[in-house]
Amino acid sequence: MQSRILALLLVAMMIWPSAIAAESGRATPNCLQQEVTSIPGSIGIDGGVCVKVDLGQLQPGDVYQFDVTILQAIDLLIFDENGVQPYDLGQSYRSAYEQIASTENAEGQYQFHWQVPAAISAKTWFVVLDNLAHDGDQGIGDQGGNQSQVSLSVTKMDQSYWTPFHNLIQMENQSNQVLLSGDDLKLDAGTSIVISAWALQGQADVYLQTKEMHDLYSSGGVGSLFVNGGALQSVANSASLTWSVPAELDGQELVIIADNTDTPVGGADGADEVRMT
Repeated sequence: MQSRILALLLVAMMIWPSAIAAESGRATPNCLQQEVTSIPGSIGIDGGVCVKVDLGQLQPGDVYQFDVTILQAIDLLIFDENGVQPYDLGQSYRSAYEQIASTENAEGQYQFHWQVPAAISAKTWFVVLDNLAHDGDQGIGDQGGNQSQVSLSVTKMDQSYWTPFHNLIQMENQSNQVLLSGDDLKLDAGTSIVISAWALQGQADVYLQTKEMHDLYSSGGVGSLFVNGGALQSVANSASLTWSVPAELDGQELVIIADNTDTPVGGADGADEVRMT
């Protein structure tokens, strides 16, 4: 059992592109290079141009907040040092970028939190702001044309409390994802749990359940499917709750799930794919 403050953050990261101008019509994109520490407040990226933003070496497990604003659609693609190579060579790259954190045809405002994936050692990571018809994009995503205006900020997050889950997730329609369960959520009475969620795409729910409630939920049963005060429903922007373990659940297994189905009643309908932090 663990008697401590539990801060659970579901993070939604923001995405965005940056600017300048370069040659077009070549097999290799020859992106303009930019350090994340020297990006201006807003960058104009002409049609037929891409900008490759170097995030530096990132440690696996660290969490970063992305804040992005984009005027005129662009592809926001996140690669590690190995995955970016086919993009640089003008080859097919669609399976090489971070699938959940990247957004094609990105436009508007985005905020999300992204955890650097597990690896043996730190890697160099890049954000590619793609405003061109890349030879390896299979005609999918933004194909250039108009100039895009992008502002991008990437900030490492400090976690002062025990935070056993803090990442961006993706769920297909009518699906769910268990975020924490088992020994991770056997807690002493009086322990406080904080759950925060940010939507990046679509709407979904987050539920705190006992093991019995989760089993009922998983079997499609009817009844109480989350603890009193333990629900974030139809999260469209951001939402948060704080819940304390009551005496009757002292040491009992709890479960936290992200839900993209049409049950329980009162939540999102689970009709579309969802990304949320």
